[in-house]
Order: sequence, then C-alpha cells, then structure tokens
Amino acid sequence: MATMSRSIVINAPVETILEITEDPDRLPEWYAGIEEVRTDGVFPKVGGTADMVYKAAGITFTVQQTARIYEPGKRNEYELRGMISGTYTETMESEGDTTRYILDFDYQMPGGGVGKIIDKLFVERMNAQQLEQSLEYLKALAEK
Repeated sequence: MATMSRSIVINAPVETILEITEDPDRLPEWYAGIEEVRTDGVFPKVGGTADMVYKAAGITFTVQQTARIYEPGKRNEYELRGMISGTYTETMESEGDTTRYILDFDYQMPGGGVGKIIDKLFVERMNAQQLEQSLEYLKALAEK
C-alpha cells in the first residue's frame, strides 16, 4: 500500500474551509482530477457515499468514497473503492484565523505485483502532484 501525506497553511478560519470542503458539489473546484460527484445525500457524514468521476493521465475512472469518521473542523476519514482502494483522511488544525489542512492518502492499485510496479513508476508521482495541486486550489478559494 502506498502512503502519502501533504499539508498546507491556509490563512482562513476552519469555518471558511469547511464551507468549501464539506460541500461535495464543490469537490471539482478544488480537488485536482475530480470531474463529477454524485452523493447519497448523507455524505460527508458517517456512512454516506459519494461516487466520483476522476480523470488522471488521460484515463477516466470512478471511485466511491464512504465516510467512516466525521468530525467537522478536526478530522474526516473516507474509505475508497474502485480503481484505487484505500483511505483518504483530512485533518484540520485551527489557530484563530489560520488553519493547517492535512491530506493523508493510503491506497493500493489493483493488479498485484504489476500494479505495484505501475504505481511506483507512474501513479505515485501523479497522485502526489494532484494532492499538492488540490491543496493550492483549496488555499486560493479559502483566502479569496
């Protein structure tokens, strides 16, 4: 399983960040690669699901997120299923009008040993770039 973590300091209170990140319809605005989101009306609360159309390296695929932990303004965790399986966690550390936003991504590619090789050669780097890009987009939206 590949693991990566990225964080950014955003000059905005956690409430402003939540207005963006808690609205599934806004995911394509800030999360690089997400083109479409369909939810069950419960997401991002525990048990809720979101089906996402995701595009990376010219390949379009779907991933389903199921909320496992929902602590608004602190920590949310989602299980991923589809082309990539694993977990996605967002953590917020608030200090007044500044928030550190952290994304942790633990995932596994299908295909056994071949999937691991493809991940190391290509997918891991692309995922890291998209995490970093997503954090920059979120920062820009929150600091407007």
